[in-house]
Amino acid sequence: MIAQILILSADGLAIVCLARGLLQWARLDYSHPLAQFCTQTTDWLVKPLRKAAPPLGRWDSACLLAAVLLYYAAYTLAALIVLPGGFSTKIIAANLFFAVLGILKAAAYVLLLGLVLRMVLSFKNPYASLQASLHRIFEPLARPFVFLRFRHYDFSGSILALMLWFWLSAILPQLTAKLNLWLLN
Repeated sequence: MIAQILILSADGLAIVCLARGLLQWARLDYSHPLAQFCTQTTDWLVKPLRKAAPPLGRWDSACLLAAVLLYYAAYTLAALIVLPGGFSTKIIAANLFFAVLGILKAAAYVLLLGLVLRMVLSFKNPYASLQASLHRIFEPLARPFVFLRFRHYDFSGSILALMLWFWLSAILPQLTAKLNLWLLN
């Protein structure tokens, strides 16, 4: 139970870290409440990492490094709690793979939540400042599905949202199960 709480906490913080990095890349105004929430929630972790991971152009690499470290620490602590036999190189390597899968999961959730928010804003307030930032993020990804736009209603992200949901509900659990089986051997 404690291990699951650790992983869920890492999920939540990693999602906010990745959202922060993505919204900074999309140039969302810092005074926007979503940008403020992401910054205030993750500053304690991202600011110290800026020395080790300086920005790469418009990408805040400290946000990505923070998410990776969160997952690796969570999986390492979970292994300490669950596995009484101690650590081996196989467990250390598996924790790294679990951290990578966790980052991919968090990124998929960030994109999925952003797509849902983008679709809702296209109905309610298509000219909001957040909508402009979300447009910068999702326009290249939704461009192949432009035929799903009707006037100012935008459903072009629907296919992308379905692909992300398939990744989260079918592919990712299979990869996690295979990694767990590898650990048992």
